[in-house]
Amino acid sequence: MIIETRDDVVQLSGNLHKNLWMTIKAAAHLLLQEHKNGIIIDCSHIADISEQGAKTFLEAMRDIEAARSRIIVANLPESMLAICRSIPGVRSQLPIADSIEAARASLRVHHSPLAPTADAAKKGSSILVPLIADLDLTYGATLAGRLSRAGRGEVHLVYFLEVARTLPLNAPLPDAEKEAQEALAVAAPLARQQNVIAAEHVERVRDSTEGILTAIKVLQADTVVVGATSEPIGAEGHDRFHHLVDSLLHRSPVEVVIGRLKQSE
Repeated sequence: MIIETRDDVVQLSGNLHKNLWMTIKAAAHLLLQEHKNGIIIDCSHIADISEQGAKTFLEAMRDIEAARSRIIVANLPESMLAICRSIPGVRSQLPIADSIEAARASLRVHHSPLAPTADAAKKGSSILVPLIADLDLTYGATLAGRLSRAGRGEVHLVYFLEVARTLPLNAPLPDAEKEAQEALAVAAPLARQQNVIAAEHVERVRDSTEGILTAIKVLQADTVVVGATSEPIGAEGHDRFHHLVDSLLHRSPVEVVIGRLKQSE
């Protein structure tokens, strides 16, 4: 087995017939020092793989995710993919991309860990603004900016990217990741127009409501702000919006502020 590194990629060449993570680990962790969001394992030059060899990916995934980073396997041939999927843990958890480009695009998605700043942790005050696919909640960023200016703490814009339970939580999802970036690109300037610092996050979750409740605890937030635009909410979006609001009003341990942008005359 030949191990080469370049940029954010560990390239493996030859036969992977045993667990070689301890051999690869040093090179991988050197790359992580320069690429905090995660690294890629390129398998395009692997000639053959065994079940024991596939456990390399399982060990790599556990090790790197424990360090709060990501690892994505790319260019895994279909025949080898079948072997990997036969192994518990690898089958359900290993993020796999069709190419290095697709893996790298996924790693670029803003993925800073949820955490309060030292100042907010000391004061116990921060504002959480949830953003969710198919719901335009970006007006919440404006509301949160106003509250923050009034001394209510820092603003965290968190896009909750829902991942189906049939996929690994860190699986590359190009379309959903693009939507997350676009939503944050709209929301962040709205908060910053109020002259506040707004942190941006993408959180991968199985359920948005549960993700919001967890984020409240992690961020030590004292306020959740949900803001809808003035545009009419479609039938499905209407149900989702009201389910989200109802869940937060009944289950949130902190104050919930709900607003909607005034319709223009």
